[in-house]
Amino acid sequence: MARGKFDELVRARNKNQVPSNSDPARRSATVAGKRSDVDYKQVSAYIRKDTHFKVKLALLQEGREFSELVEELLGEWVASRT
Repeated sequence: MARGKFDELVRARNKNQVPSNSDPARRSATVAGKRSDVDYKQVSAYIRKDTHFKVKLALLQEGREFSELVEELLGEWVASRT
């Protein structure tokens, strides 16, 4: 059988890899995220890099998520139109 030049690395990695579901404490701490929540929809938008950087920095300092800010701002915009 021919051996690829990365076969040994792959075997070593797989030997040391522990399945994430093997740790019961870790399994029970897993919470379903927004990606799997049917009430959420992933969207994208183009914004300037400097704006994105400044927003991410401010959100990290506040301990908030980007999606929370977007939801808040869009909700306020919709409310202001009605």
